[in-house]
Amino acid sequence: MNRNLALQRTLDAIAHLDDPHPPWTDLLQGVQQVVGGDSATFILLENGNELLSFQQVNVSAAAQRDYAQHFCAHDILIPPTLGAPPGSWFDTHELFSSTFLSRNAYYADFMCRHDARQMLACIVDQGPQRRGGLTVQRNTAAPARQLLDSTRIRRVTHALWQGLVRRDERARQWLGDAESAFAAFGEAIFLATPTGTVLRASAGAQEFFGTNRSLRLRGQRLWHPSAQAGRALAAGLAQAAQSRQLICLSIPGGPAGREHLQLARAAPQLSLGEEVLVLARIRFGRSQEAPSMNSLCSTFDITPAEARVLAALVAGQSPKQHAGAQGVSVHTVRSQVTSLMAKMDCTRQVDLVRKALLAP
Repeated sequence: MNRNLALQRTLDAIAHLDDPHPPWTDLLQGVQQVVGGDSATFILLENGNELLSFQQVNVSAAAQRDYAQHFCAHDILIPPTLGAPPGSWFDTHELFSSTFLSRNAYYADFMCRHDARQMLACIVDQGPQRRGGLTVQRNTAAPARQLLDSTRIRRVTHALWQGLVRRDERARQWLGDAESAFAAFGEAIFLATPTGTVLRASAGAQEFFGTNRSLRLRGQRLWHPSAQAGRALAAGLAQAAQSRQLICLSIPGGPAGREHLQLARAAPQLSLGEEVLVLARIRFGRSQEAPSMNSLCSTFDITPAEARVLAALVAGQSPKQHAGAQGVSVHTVRSQVTSLMAKMDCTRQVDLVRKALLAP
C-alpha cells in the first residue's frame, strides 16, 4: 500500500479510538504499513507480566500461542521500557548488542523462529496496574532510528496519544456518571481485570476497601482472608468475564456481615484493545436473596441437602463452616460435596461454584 494512503488510514482509525467499538485492527494494520513491517501486535500486560490481551495482524497462531504460554514472562522489551512515557519508541537492535541477541533464548527461540528478527515498539499505556505496547515486527533487521524520528511517525505517535487521551476521558466520564448513579443508592462500583486487579474504583469503593472489612485490596488486587471465599470470588470474576450474564456473590464480610457483589462484563469502551474487564457493584448493607433451592435441585438433579451445601459454597463458606451452621458432621458435608461433583461433572469445588453461578 502507498505510504501516504497507509498514513491516512492510520489517522482515520486513531480518530475513532473513542468510539464504543474502535477499529483496533485498522490501527494495527495502518501502523504496520506506515512503519514498514511484516506484522504488528498490541500487547497489554497486568502487573507481574500477566498477559491481558494479545491482538495481532499477520502473526501466526503458533507465534501467538508460544508467546502466551511460554515467552511472555521473558519478553526482552519489557525491562528496558518499564517506566517509559507513552509515545516512546524502542528498537531491539538499539537496545541490545548482536552478541547479546545471539545468546538470548527469547530472541533465538521466539523472535527468529517466528520471523521477527527486529521489533519496533511504541509504549501505549504505562500505568501502575497495567502497561501496553504496540509493536511492529520485521523479518530482517535494519537501522530504524531515523524512521522512528521522522515526521510521519511523529505525526502518528502524537495522534495516537491524543486519541488514547480522548478515550480515557470518555471512559472516566462513563464511570463518573455510573458512580454518581450508584452512590445515590448508597452503592459503589469498581473496574477490575478477570484476575482481580482493580483498575478504577469509585469514591465509595475506595472507602469500602479502606475500612475494616474482609474483602480488601492487597497490591491493588482483591483479597479475602477466607480461601473458600477467595475461590468463589475468583470463579465469579472469571465467569463474568467469559459470559454475558450477571453474576451475584454473597461472601463473608467480617464485622460488616456479608458483602454482596454483582459482577458483569464491562462495556468495551472501558477497555484497551480486546482486553476483557469486569465491572463490579458493591451493595452496602443489603440482603440478597439466596440461590433458589428448587432451582438448584431441578437444574442439577440434586437433593435439597446437597442444594444447601452448593448454596453455601457459592456464598463463600467452607464445608466445615456449613457443617457448623447446620449442626451436622463435616464428614457428612464433604460426602455431599463429593456427590455434587459426581452429579455436576466437576473435579473441583471452584467448578461447582462456577456452574451454580450460571444456574437459571
